[in-house]
Amino acid sequence: MIDIALLRTNPELVRTSAKSRNAEDCIDELVDVDTKVRGMQTEVETLRHDLKSRSKGKPTEEERQVLQDLSKSIKEKEALLGDLETTRTNLLMKLPNINDPETPIGATEDFNKVVATVGEKPAFDFEPVPYYDLPSVKPFIKLEEGTRTSGSRFYYLTGKIAMLQRAVFRVASQIIADEGFELVIPPLLVRERAMYGTGHFPADRFEIYHVNPEEDDLYLVGTAEVPLVSLHDGETLNVTDLPKMYMAETTCFRREAGSYGKDQAGILRVHQFQKVEMVAFTTPEKSQELHARVRAVEEKIISHFGLHYQVVDICTGDLGYPATRKWDIEAWFPSQNKFRELTSTSNTSDYQTRRLNIGYRDESGERKLLHSVNGTGVTDRLWLAILEQYQQADGSIKLPPALHNHLPWTTLEA
Repeated sequence: MIDIALLRTNPELVRTSAKSRNAEDCIDELVDVDTKVRGMQTEVETLRHDLKSRSKGKPTEEERQVLQDLSKSIKEKEALLGDLETTRTNLLMKLPNINDPETPIGATEDFNKVVATVGEKPAFDFEPVPYYDLPSVKPFIKLEEGTRTSGSRFYYLTGKIAMLQRAVFRVASQIIADEGFELVIPPLLVRERAMYGTGHFPADRFEIYHVNPEEDDLYLVGTAEVPLVSLHDGETLNVTDLPKMYMAETTCFRREAGSYGKDQAGILRVHQFQKVEMVAFTTPEKSQELHARVRAVEEKIISHFGLHYQVVDICTGDLGYPATRKWDIEAWFPSQNKFRELTSTSNTSDYQTRRLNIGYRDESGERKLLHSVNGTGVTDRLWLAILEQYQQADGSIKLPPALHNHLPWTTLEA
C-alpha cells in the first residue's frame, strides 16, 4: 500500500505510475474521499475541543443539554469518519506500488526488456521432443491418474522423476542456505490479513483457494512469500539484525483461473506445485542492493545446472501490484522454441511492510518502515528445463554434472 501522504504531495507521480499499470480508475475517487476524511477529522477535533472547553465546572441545565448535543454530534461524525477511512483504505488497497525509475514503461508483456542472455542455446541434430513426451520421462509423470484423482492440472510424480525433483530442490536449497538465508517451515493456510498484507488481495483473490469459509475461513498460499513476510507482522526489528533473509520450501496452490487453454499439456501450469521461496527485509537505502543480491542467487542456481537462460526486466503493464521492480529469469525450452519463466524476484519497497506495519528504528530511535524483497529459489520448472535442454536423440536425458553426486545414475535412460 502506498503512503497516502505521497498522493497528497505528488498526485501526478501516483497518477502517472498507476496509469502505466492500467490501474488509475480509482484515483479520482480516492482523492475525493481523502479530502472528505481530512475535513471530517477537522470537524471532529473542533467539536472535541469545544466539548472539553465547556466541561469545566458544574454545568447548568442549559449547558448540560449543549454538552449532550455535542457528545451526540461527535459520535455521529466519528461514525461517518470511520466509514470514510474504511472506504479510503479499500481504495488504497486497489492501487499498485509506485514504479521504480528503472522499470520499463509499457502496457503489455511485449514491452518487457531482456537485459542479459547467459549460456549457449543447446544445438540438436534431431527434432527436440516436449519433456512430457520423452520416453525416459513419460512413464513417471502420471497425468491421467492425477486427473482421475483430483481433476485437470493435477498429476503424480513417480520413480526416477520424483527422485530427480528432490535432487534438484536439494541442490538449489543448499545454494540458497549457503548465501545466508535462514530455513523456515511456515504454515500453508493463512488468514485474510496475510493475503491483504502481502498485496495478493484484492488483485489476485480469484487465484487463491478459500478453505472452509464459514468456519476456518483460511486461504491456501500460492507462494511461501505470504507467510514469510507475515512472520514479522506488526513487529519492529533491530537494525543491527538486518538484512533478515528467509527461505522456505512449500507446496503451493493456485487456481489458474485466468489460464484456460494455456499450457494444457504437461505440468508447466498446474494447481499444485513445489517451490522454494526467498524473502528478505532491509532498510530503504539498501533494498535495491538486496534485490540485486536475490537475483544473483537465482542466476547462480540456474547457472549451476548449466542452463541457457535470459533475464527480463518486467514492464509496468506486466508487473504485479506489490512490486516496484521485477526481474524474471526465463530458460530455453527447445521443444517450444522459446524461453519460459523459471523464477522472478521483486522489490516491493514498503508496499507490504506498510500494510503489515513491519518496521525498524534508526540510529536516532525513529521508527521507519522496512522494505521487503522476494524471489523464487526454484520451482518444478527448473527440472523441466533440464529435461528439455539435456535430452538426447534416443529420448534419454544426460543429467548435468551438478546432479551426478545426488542421484544413483547420471543418465535417465529411455
